[in-house]
Amino acid sequence: MRFARITLGLLLSLAGLVATVAGAVAAFWLVGPDNTISTPSREFASSGLAVVTAPTLLDRHGPTLHVSASGDKPLFVGIGQDLDVRDYLAGSAHTQLIRFEPPGTFGTQDLRGRNGKLTPPGQLDWWVAQSATGSQSLSWPMQDGRYEVVVMNADGTPAVGAHVSFGVQVHRLFGICLLVLGAGVLVLALGLALMFRRRKVAVAADAEATTEIPLPVTSRIPVLVPVAAGTSDDNEPAYRVSPFAPERVSPFATTQPKPPAAKPKPAVAAPAPIKPTPVPAAPMFMSAAAVARAKSPALIGAGASQQPEPPRYAEPVDRTEPVEPTETVQSTGTVQHTETIERTETIERTETIEPAETVERSEAVEPETVPLAASPEFEKSDEAVRRTAALLASGALLLTTTSCGLMPPKNSLSAPDSRPAVTLADAQAVVQRYNQLNNQANRTRDAKLSATIEGNPTLAQTQAGFVIGRKLDAAGKDISKPFSYTDPEIGAPQFASYPMRFVVSSGISNAPGNRQLGVWQRQNAGSPWLLTHSVYPPKGVELPSVDGMRTPEKSDLSKLQSQPATVAKDLAAYLTGGPNAPQSKLFTPSPALSSFLKLRATSKANDTAEPYIASVTDAFAASGEPLTFITSSGDALVFLTLTEQYLQRVEPGSNAYWTSGEATAFSSMVKYTQSLHQDYLHQVALVIPAKSTGEAVRVLSIDPQLIGAGGA
Repeated sequence: MRFARITLGLLLSLAGLVATVAGAVAAFWLVGPDNTISTPSREFASSGLAVVTAPTLLDRHGPTLHVSASGDKPLFVGIGQDLDVRDYLAGSAHTQLIRFEPPGTFGTQDLRGRNGKLTPPGQLDWWVAQSATGSQSLSWPMQDGRYEVVVMNADGTPAVGAHVSFGVQVHRLFGICLLVLGAGVLVLALGLALMFRRRKVAVAADAEATTEIPLPVTSRIPVLVPVAAGTSDDNEPAYRVSPFAPERVSPFATTQPKPPAAKPKPAVAAPAPIKPTPVPAAPMFMSAAAVARAKSPALIGAGASQQPEPPRYAEPVDRTEPVEPTETVQSTGTVQHTETIERTETIERTETIEPAETVERSEAVEPETVPLAASPEFEKSDEAVRRTAALLASGALLLTTTSCGLMPPKNSLSAPDSRPAVTLADAQAVVQRYNQLNNQANRTRDAKLSATIEGNPTLAQTQAGFVIGRKLDAAGKDISKPFSYTDPEIGAPQFASYPMRFVVSSGISNAPGNRQLGVWQRQNAGSPWLLTHSVYPPKGVELPSVDGMRTPEKSDLSKLQSQPATVAKDLAAYLTGGPNAPQSKLFTPSPALSSFLKLRATSKANDTAEPYIASVTDAFAASGEPLTFITSSGDALVFLTLTEQYLQRVEPGSNAYWTSGEATAFSSMVKYTQSLHQDYLHQVALVIPAKSTGEAVRVLSIDPQLIGAGGA
């Protein structure tokens, strides 16, 4: 067991030493009280537009990531989803970090591309975390998904040079390191204690070899000392009582009963005294059970009620000198002897001494054999091993429990990245920005400024309106009054690629009887949000809810009453043919559509009555792809763009020209001999119901704008 103890102690010492060193290094060098593991500052330089991490580097979530950068130019530090960063830097030269080896070694790869200036990153809203103005650092709780860290010049120009350091803050990490340090010290101390523990095995053996078993004073057995041969009568005993240790007990001594009175003998000369030789107590090899019986109160303590039964001996007694002992021996029975033996008497006898009430024993008592596993020493060693194992198991359980969640879990999202097109806060900020810049553009009729917040077809309508306004209101007296979209309701579908769109339903500050229903679109990650579709249905028209709106899948489209592209063609045929067109049965017109059809019928009648007009035609056509969104009810909200050409044919031999109205903004006082035409752009919003409802397509609003005029 000593070898096993030393081996276990050595293993524990090594393990404790390793844990102690690791805990100390981790706690006071790698981590620190802020629970953050930081890499040394590393210089990154790129002739391109950015330094960006590969998506595989941020492959865990949970801890807080800290990134700081410094350089000669103002820097921007941001974290974005891979689908945004990838689209933003598509085709641009940049440097990518593709490998990380602790504590601070990175592998990089330069990607070729354009070096043209990008949209300043601070103007984009898809960053999940970004450095504040004037700051070049950020902190971000890592999320499950594909994310990238981007470091670039704040103005979006190329040639990036920065010193960057990364840090990961793990909750309770410093405490866990201290716990590992403490556990290492404890295990080391336990191992050393097991290795250098001294057990007094040899001393105990020597003590056992010379152990004297004391008896009560009233139960002494004399120690017998051998007498030299030839110095006494033949009848003298071979042993006598030792005068030097009458209190000692020999396990081989006999108990003598009181002999009968002896007759006096003639005196003889006393032999020369012989120096007695003490007989040491014999070594005792005793079993565990015998040791337990030897330690019983009957043999150890005074006041015991019973004494062990004395052994029987048959041996010659040779007395060579007078002994006058008076002794009392108490055994299982009570034996009392009082005898006087004179030196002149030689007695040779063989006797069996049986105390009163002696229990006969005819069988020999064999020592008990105790198995090794049941011996006291083995049990003590086994118990020590069990306690040590239990202590180590408890420590391991404590470390496991306290460090639960210490290792950040790996990212589990395996599907392609997708996200809502915009957050609610960002969408409201987009609408607020539009209100501000749109009023400024309307006040100055600045088409370029409008292009920063609007896209086609809305931008085409706005720019045409500015052209008409400058023609008909050169003094600027009829400039539209400022207005804003109020209380916007946001519908942001999920997208996995660009372009991305979201829908807004809001009130109008200067038109309380109407609402605005619009679509904002971002063509790519580096472009701003632009209002592309905008209609103004009256409040009496029921609008679908934008909550839970999503982009359509094939299964969604198959459940609709009709496909969006087909609906666009049918609507164009309906508007071209008028209220009596066959396609009119497919639609439930809005008040605005009904008014528009009446207006076009009146215009046709009036123009045909002119003597220089031979005929009038009004043709509509679908333009572009419909934008479709599936509502929470399963219906489809569709935004369409239609073109209209209102054509007047001139009578042969006549000529005509535009002399008044909005058309003069595009063609003024130019004579045409064949035809006159007006070109319109219409934005339409409608709802396509599901097949199960059996309802017709509901037209929510139609908003026309003259965008050109001329003739032939």
